[in-house]
Amino acid sequence: MKETTQSGRYLDNGDGVILDTDTNLMWMKNDTWIEIGSLMSWHKAQEYLKKLNEEKFAGHQNWRFPTGNEAKSLFDDASSNHDREGCEIFLNPVFPSGCGYTTWTSETRGAKAAMGFDYRANYEYWLAKENEGFPSGVRFVRSHKSRQEIEKEKKRFVDTGKGAVVDLETELMWKKGDSFIDLDKWVTWQEGKSYCQGLNQRRFAGFENWRMPTRKEAQTISDLSNPITDAYGDTVYLASAFSPGSGATCWTKTLNKSDASLAVRFHYYNGDHKWHKRGLRSHGVRAVRAMEPEELQTDSDSD
Repeated sequence: MKETTQSGRYLDNGDGVILDTDTNLMWMKNDTWIEIGSLMSWHKAQEYLKKLNEEKFAGHQNWRFPTGNEAKSLFDDASSNHDREGCEIFLNPVFPSGCGYTTWTSETRGAKAAMGFDYRANYEYWLAKENEGFPSGVRFVRSHKSRQEIEKEKKRFVDTGKGAVVDLETELMWKKGDSFIDLDKWVTWQEGKSYCQGLNQRRFAGFENWRMPTRKEAQTISDLSNPITDAYGDTVYLASAFSPGSGATCWTKTLNKSDASLAVRFHYYNGDHKWHKRGLRSHGVRAVRAMEPEELQTDSDSD
């Protein structure tokens, strides 16, 4: 019989899983170092993750790498723990000692590098993904959702059957696939804008007011509980209504007020966003449009 215990904000479910009640994230109690006792490259850790999800560890199959911010959320300078070498790390003792002092994260720089987080010093750094000498492992995480939340999301997104998805919560209509799926190439910010204009010229799905999303709009379809595959076989996190095979990032219409050469690019591989030069070629853009009141009324009547 499972025994549930509480340690401050952390709830030990007794099945190899720790729930962080502050963030509502569910963590594996052991990291990969404790589980297999060897070093792991980023790619080897991805293979191990795939195996865990296939086996439905603790009854779930949406375990993933933590984002940089999620990994950092476990750092606690008021807590003392010990890593595999007996050195002090700042991790709540609800997590077993003898673990690695660092973890891989989902933060990447293209195909070559990924970010690690160090629990000895609250430190982020970059390392080649294929590096076999990485002195730690990864602590996998999943976004915890109640059954009610899952059912609510199923009703929230409606596939129009015309290559578009309606979000009833935000009253936005999204193109189901992004520009990368359509064009099979990366685009600059201006090329992304021209792509949206092209959708309008041919009245995609019957409309001619498609545009780039704002940063806040792009974030509304990010879903860290739902991993799907991007164009390169890597994991991105999008609401289940959207097609796999897209780009991992999305240009937005949100421009920097001090420097108009910068625009926000939203990252669907970790739910974060950053400023980038508009001339940079990025994965793509996902077109969106605001729905008219009469459309919403029609949709309500059809329910």
